[in-house]
Amino acid sequence: MNNKSVITSTVGYMCLALTSWMLSMSNAGWFDQVQGHGTAMMFPLAVVLVVIGILAFVADSTLDAVIFFGGAGLFWSGHEFLLRTSTPGGAMEPPHYAGWYWFIWAVYFCYVWFGSFKAGIERFLFLLASWLTLLALALGGWTETHGFVVLGGYLGLATAILAAITSAHTVIAHGFQKPSTHSA
Repeated sequence: MNNKSVITSTVGYMCLALTSWMLSMSNAGWFDQVQGHGTAMMFPLAVVLVVIGILAFVADSTLDAVIFFGGAGLFWSGHEFLLRTSTPGGAMEPPHYAGWYWFIWAVYFCYVWFGSFKAGIERFLFLLASWLTLLALALGGWTETHGFVVLGGYLGLATAILAAITSAHTVIAHGFQKPSTHSA
């Protein structure tokens, strides 16, 4: 892993960890809704994930690029939804429609998970937890069973911890190396 990959992985997974944690607390029932700071961080960190995804792609970290682009799409669209529904007159959607939203993202992260089998245990577990989180939220929407939403919330918190571990492992295991200076 080169220095550019270390930087992109560390920053990208920390963006995923921070945003996932702030959003999952409400699904887990710790708060009745996503609070202002959670909503406020979704858009800027989604933009950071787009930039980091491009940098990961350029550094030939294609799995990370796909993960970061997916996270950016998920958080950016979630931010837009929260903004639209938080304004007066903002219409909520039927829970079963939201279930389909969560399901398509679960499918996306599931097939990315299939591509992670050789990428190390951290990424493997992060992606497994990601798609299971989204699947639980989809089931909660389809069945209107609050227990699935709470399960999705706690899985989301675990996913955030796994993203933070992946971020930390990348920088701790590979570190940053100073450019070598050769004297003639």
